[in-house]
Amino acid sequence: MKRPIRKLICIAAAVIMTISSSACGASKIDPAEPETNTTSATEAVTEAVTEAPEEQPTGAETAVTKKKTKKKKAAKKENYNQLTGLYDVSNEGKGKRPCAVMVNNIEAALPQYGIYDADVLFEIVAEGGITRLMAVYSDEADIPNVCSVRSARFYYMLFAQCFDAVYLHWGSDPIICRPMFTDLSIDHIDGMSNGDIYDRDYDRMSYMDIEHTGYLKGPQVMDEISALGIRQEIKDGYESIFSFYDEFTKPAGDDCTKATVYFSDWYFSQFDYNKKTKTYKKLHNGSKHMDQVKNKQLEFTNLVILEVPEIKVVSEKSKIVSFDMDGGSGYLLTAGKIKPIKWAKDGDFGKLELTNEDGSTLDLNTGKTYIGVTKAGTLRY
Repeated sequence: MKRPIRKLICIAAAVIMTISSSACGASKIDPAEPETNTTSATEAVTEAVTEAPEEQPTGAETAVTKKKTKKKKAAKKENYNQLTGLYDVSNEGKGKRPCAVMVNNIEAALPQYGIYDADVLFEIVAEGGITRLMAVYSDEADIPNVCSVRSARFYYMLFAQCFDAVYLHWGSDPIICRPMFTDLSIDHIDGMSNGDIYDRDYDRMSYMDIEHTGYLKGPQVMDEISALGIRQEIKDGYESIFSFYDEFTKPAGDDCTKATVYFSDWYFSQFDYNKKTKTYKKLHNGSKHMDQVKNKQLEFTNLVILEVPEIKVVSEKSKIVSFDMDGGSGYLLTAGKIKPIKWAKDGDFGKLELTNEDGSTLDLNTGKTYIGVTKAGTLRY
């Protein structure tokens, strides 16, 4: 199918050699230049940054009959969390749109903070083989401070729209993302032009490069969305992309208590299933993936791996990548089991559909979900 993004990518390939390869536009602080040497993750990409206001952060088994949560939704509809299947949305946040925050995942910026509290966490490869994260929070009124915040990538923007989310980022590439914000009328707040809810973590600046220190003032996001006149109420008729079991369920499938997703030769995510917590503990490149403030290892009830046939580099200069978002095969890991699935996305604003191989609705266990998008054949278990 034809999409505006494909046309933009063609334009990008033709003109990108004539512009700066910085992904955030003009810099007000002398940023490091992007590197193309793939022998080091820290040399992959560095965006331009802007000087921030002076404020510090305040620094997250037996199979049972499948039952949907329609009755639960009717009983406690106003506090239902469509991203987890739980009933934990605050009274202030009920009925409000989720927020999707771009998060740096380069090793030099670890550990992050605020990401343990995300209801859904996306991980997709970016330039130079590194990955970037998108943390999605269902409760607009209960977002923590999040660090470090990074620039937009078009495929993350389009996944964010599946949740009717407000997209939060610090910078964007001028060839693809900036035109898309206008052409697709995507609601977003950019730290390059809005310093009210973004700042620098000055403690981290004492031992990290400045581009790894930008953070989102989570508790101020709801008021800022209102002040900017961005729609706050979730759109009429919106239905979650997730369907949940009513009780914890081990689906049919092979046993799988350990799995690794290889995004590149030097960036990979490992998951170890913990029978006590019924969650998969995440490791980043072989080390526990921790939240600095919560001092907890990231953990997820569900792992959803979406496979794509190929991930292409738009140009050798920019290293910005692209891939077909129409859909394909994948896997669900939950309750120590793994099963093949299908996924599809119909157009830029199309819903992300997750199904079993036979096309029936895919059910998840209630709780947090990790979604990794990777080239087919890079999941090992």
